Amino acid sequence: MKLFGGKFARSRVFAVISIVSVVLLIGLNLLITYLGLHGSAYIDMTPEGLYSLTPAMKSEMSFIDELPDDGRKVKITFCTDPDVLIGSTTARVTYFMALKLASTFKNVEVETVNIAYNPTAVAKYKPTSLSKINASDIIVSYGDRYRVVGASTFWTTDSAGNLWSYNGEYKLASVVKSVTAVNRPVAYFTVDHGESYYDPAQPESEMSLENAYIYDLLGERGMDVKTIRLSEEEIPEDCVLLIINNPRTDFSVDEDRFDEFGYISESEKLDRYMVSRQGSVMVMRDYKESFPVLDAFLYEWGFDFSEALVSDEDNHVARPDGAYTDVIGEYNTDENSYGYAIYGDLAAMPSAPSTVFSNAGYISCSFQGATSVPEDGSLTTGRHFASLFNSYSTAAAHLSDGNGEYNKLWDKGALTLAATTTRRAIDSLTSEYSYSYLFCVNSPDFLKSEYLGNASFANYDVVSALVQNIARIDEYASLELGGTSLNSPNVGGKPLVDTDMSDTATLTYDADRQAYVVKHYALTSGAITAFTVVLMLIPVAAAVCGAVVCVRRRFL
Repeated sequence: MKLFGGKFARSRVFAVISIVSVVLLIGLNLLITYLGLHGSAYIDMTPEGLYSLTPAMKSEMSFIDELPDDGRKVKITFCTDPDVLIGSTTARVTYFMALKLASTFKNVEVETVNIAYNPTAVAKYKPTSLSKINASDIIVSYGDRYRVVGASTFWTTDSAGNLWSYNGEYKLASVVKSVTAVNRPVAYFTVDHGESYYDPAQPESEMSLENAYIYDLLGERGMDVKTIRLSEEEIPEDCVLLIINNPRTDFSVDEDRFDEFGYISESEKLDRYMVSRQGSVMVMRDYKESFPVLDAFLYEWGFDFSEALVSDEDNHVARPDGAYTDVIGEYNTDENSYGYAIYGDLAAMPSAPSTVFSNAGYISCSFQGATSVPEDGSLTTGRHFASLFNSYSTAAAHLSDGNGEYNKLWDKGALTLAATTTRRAIDSLTSEYSYSYLFCVNSPDFLKSEYLGNASFANYDVVSALVQNIARIDEYASLELGGTSLNSPNVGGKPLVDTDMSDTATLTYDADRQAYVVKHYALTSGAITAFTVVLMLIPVAAAVCGAVVCVRRRFL
């Protein structure tokens, strides 16, 4: 009473109340904003439930809380600031879905990184040193395994590019399952033909040290490395990449066992792996050697190997012996080419680092004047040959004179040094594509550390990007969540009631469509704002009541 006694006492009381009300209003506003961004204090008013996790999603992701308690968490990284994400029609839905996932499962965390100001924060997620990560990209990681996906991939579009459903739950669940897979994908080196390989059991051996860089590269791409004897073993289910590196003897064929029930030759195992399991194979062979069985298999897949040695006086890396056989490959700058899809970031540079092919023969396509052939007369399955690297037009290829000297001119010009055949099959029921990849280079030294381990050259980046592209290491969520398969009970995820993504919720009758149309009520300008308005009414009502009381007592 002493504090507020005297003249204008009531005015001072209501002044203090006003100040306290404003402070409380600001504090509550900040609290609700925080809860909206980091908790679940919002109301999803979209008819599709865009900002809510479906029961199927919660069930699919329940394994997250069963992950090992070793300090690792599923981290979902958005590459721009929260206000930009919230202001984006498409990105905000995925952003709030991720926040909802983090509030539901303790082993999930969400972070935002402004890569415009801090580009190095995402450098470890680049397949090559020159790869680009965009502000619209989303990175899902778990320990040293990660996937980078664009915000647009969480939506399904029609043929005109218009959004027609939100497939984010299926997409995010698939990515999370891939990076947290208990059964780590494996790259296998074949070992029963005199190949060069990394032996995990003998990491200090001369051969392992020679292949240490490809071993590190495979590890960075999230794969374990093991060996396999094709003559004795079936290709395991966890094999996502099979590597045949510089064999010295041919694949075996046991003619005495042809009539034996269950006998499968090595080349037949390879073919079944490629055809039935969408496998990926890399072959590095010696141009000087002849492998009738292996080469016959590779010929069916589009590869015809020359025994001529490629050299280039104008585009090579100098050797101590003065030879021109460490040839520099030319980047394909056609943005529609397979090569550009692998190394486009390098190809676009004004002065790109060189990719070197040492002691290499060249490759021709065996598809008799074509680069694509249907498989077994099928109209929906085909094999597509594509050059990954050619030599420059100044190159020449020479055959041996029989005494070890390669001096007989055989061919010249832009010769294919490395190529890939892609098998593309279309499921007749679901219309979905499946792919197999076979990469070949006609050089025994392509994976050796001389160039793969030399940061002055682009060999490591190119092989890294290639492995990232061809190794099939993704796992997929249940079709209960959606997906684009026609077998899915919820094709495409959450179909949009209306694509207007409006910030106001209205129900109107569309005479042309003869249906009621519900427009979207956006979370950021709808639900959270609604909370703020409600909270603002409390101090406003108090202030109005105080003013009325003051006026009544003073003047009435």
